[in-house]
Amino acid sequence: MAIDTKSAVAEILERRRHYDIALDYYEGRIPETFASAKLKRAFKVTGDSSRLNFCRPVVDAVNDRLEIADISAKSDKATTTIKKVMEDNELSLEAQEIHRRALVFGDCYVVVWPDPETGNIEIGYNSPTNMVMVYDPENPRKKLYAVKVWMPDDKTTRMDVYTRESIRRYSSQASFLTEGLQWTLLDTIDNPFDEIPVFHFRTHRPFGRPEHYDGYDTQNAINKLFVTSMYTVDYQGAPQRYALAMMDDSQLSEWDEDSSDRQNIESMKSGPGELWYMKGVSSVGEFKPADPATFWDPIHDSINSMAALTGTPLHYFERTNLQTGNALRASEAPLLKKVNDRQVAFGATWVELFKFVLKIERVNAAGLQVYWKTLESLDEVERWDVVLKKINAGLSYRQALREGGYSDKAIDKIMTERQEEYAMGLYYQRAPQARQSTQNNETNAVEDNSNPERNGTDG
Repeated sequence: MAIDTKSAVAEILERRRHYDIALDYYEGRIPETFASAKLKRAFKVTGDSSRLNFCRPVVDAVNDRLEIADISAKSDKATTTIKKVMEDNELSLEAQEIHRRALVFGDCYVVVWPDPETGNIEIGYNSPTNMVMVYDPENPRKKLYAVKVWMPDDKTTRMDVYTRESIRRYSSQASFLTEGLQWTLLDTIDNPFDEIPVFHFRTHRPFGRPEHYDGYDTQNAINKLFVTSMYTVDYQGAPQRYALAMMDDSQLSEWDEDSSDRQNIESMKSGPGELWYMKGVSSVGEFKPADPATFWDPIHDSINSMAALTGTPLHYFERTNLQTGNALRASEAPLLKKVNDRQVAFGATWVELFKFVLKIERVNAAGLQVYWKTLESLDEVERWDVVLKKINAGLSYRQALREGGYSDKAIDKIMTERQEEYAMGLYYQRAPQARQSTQNNETNAVEDNSNPERNGTDG
């Protein structure tokens, strides 16, 4: 298979520009937008660092719901191996950052490979600004190879090429990356696993789209309004003043551009607290500063637009009129749909990744699944009511707790304690069952003794 590293590097450089823009919007580093270059130059001296960053909540609202509850497989050996690898690589923390970067950029990559010294499996995040996966044009789901480039110092550029057969490492004596660099092969590492050890987390296929992309223009509008509003605040506290002079025809005829009067006018400065003095002053006054509502009303409108365009509930931007219950769930429906889509996409990549991990460890990966914590915004009473109703519908305690966000380890502990309490006579022999009242629409508890698992045994 021919590997076109030149095209891969060109694609990295092209995508890097878009990824940098996405990160700038997320971090709130986008400069103020001007209608013309002349205005930009004129306002440059005033500074434009003030920001109201509403792109970050768009990403964080999704990322906060992407919390893995558990990853397990059918066999105990496979599950134990997965847990060990996760702990060794601190994936309880790293997974959240991987999800965040995948949402910010639309793409991110994770490389999995055994440590050459210890043999322990290393799982590492790689930025899409330095890496790209090349797919088969005839089958966009088929990975052909991956290319990673970086600079270990300011005079050297490195490149790694990952294929099913090997990992090839190159170097070039160059202080910056271009597609036309000449590469020298440094090393070739055999890949005995017949699989590309790079895994692509993405919001869409074949390449992702930043979660906050639809909010770019709205953020530009907010930046413009907010920076201009901050500039006019100075005039609210210290309005610009003026002085008017009355001049007759004889005085006007004596006007000389070289006179001290002309020099006095030239010394007048526009700014907060400045006084304009003119010869023969007849009256003084001040210019009325702009009404703050001129800026803040459009800012609020822009925030509403941001919420609608990105499918983010308004209460993530403004902590006012917070909703509860059914109203809250209705307002969060678009967000939950997005989160579910990301769970499906990211979950598939996690499964692919851990199948490769188990392949390295020579462990059967049958039944490998990723479990996510609960999506919906529920208070404690509502959450447990959902768990109870699932049990009453026929789910085992284990599955109901698993879907409630508990890990298999925590569930094992819960079930063991249930059995111990039952053996000591401390556990209820009958579990409550929710039943809907047809008269007053209230949920009452009834008893059910038919399920042996509910009697303290793990059936």
